[in-house]
Amino acid sequence: MKKGLVEFIQVVEAGNFSAAAEKLAITRSRISQIISELEQSLGVALFKRSTRSIVLTSEGERFYQQVVDGFKLLDNAIDEIKTEQRSLKGTIKINSVGGYFGEQILAPKLFKFMQMYPDISIKLDFSSAHIDLIRDQYDLAVRMGDLPDSNLIARALAYYPSFVCATKSYLDQYDSIIHPRQLTEHNCLVGSMKKWRFINSIDQTPFDITVQGQFECANGHIAKQAALQGLGIIRLPSYYLDAELGSKLLVNVVQNWQAKGSQVSLVYPKTQYRASRTQRLIEFLCDSFSSADNSMPGSGPNC
Repeated sequence: MKKGLVEFIQVVEAGNFSAAAEKLAITRSRISQIISELEQSLGVALFKRSTRSIVLTSEGERFYQQVVDGFKLLDNAIDEIKTEQRSLKGTIKINSVGGYFGEQILAPKLFKFMQMYPDISIKLDFSSAHIDLIRDQYDLAVRMGDLPDSNLIARALAYYPSFVCATKSYLDQYDSIIHPRQLTEHNCLVGSMKKWRFINSIDQTPFDITVQGQFECANGHIAKQAALQGLGIIRLPSYYLDAELGSKLLVNVVQNWQAKGSQVSLVYPKTQYRASRTQRLIEFLCDSFSSADNSMPGSGPNC
């Protein structure tokens, strides 16, 4: 802000240097010096001075009105941004994993949130490329799997167990699978992950294996359809498989071993000031995922 404007306004409104100096808690000589420096920087006289009074010049009158109008615009801008910060309106930009989770689990929750807060808009992005929340100007991200150490805040939303399964007709062609290493002998229908981690359900021993097979597709629905056709073995989160496992169209293939599941987390930048709309959505998602009547498989009170 231009030096001397506040003092200039005070002198005009107080009518003299002494009263303005008293109001600003500075000396009369100091405020006179500030006004002189302002006039010098502008290259114009703002006041006509006499031993008894000061009067605005025509340039000073015009400049005073422009400065007052400018301060009003500034005050309005400050009031507007403070009001917006407190109010539940504006846009929230979110990046999320897509697929079944993004389309069938997350999106309906966001629809409900927008119905509750009709002045809030949401921009939802399912791009799989790793994004930088701060650089790319996202308010929130929903990520699945292990999170690298970072300066972001992470809130656990849900955990979904994974299952490695196939049709009974496919498995009947082979010996029983008692250890994950036997999967190298099988046609594994892989998606975005070819390294499968298992945890022994008895002693919690981990075991990693890289699998391969006849068909590769990152779309969980398509991979499941391939497995239902008896083409091989799939590894998918529980939300893809609840119905098929329940009806035994697909069965778990490795006894006493559990495939590593998927942790879903809500992440966002650390900041001292967060828009009220964003904070409200954070609270809403955590409550929604952890609610007792949550119908989604594998979710739990993790927030």
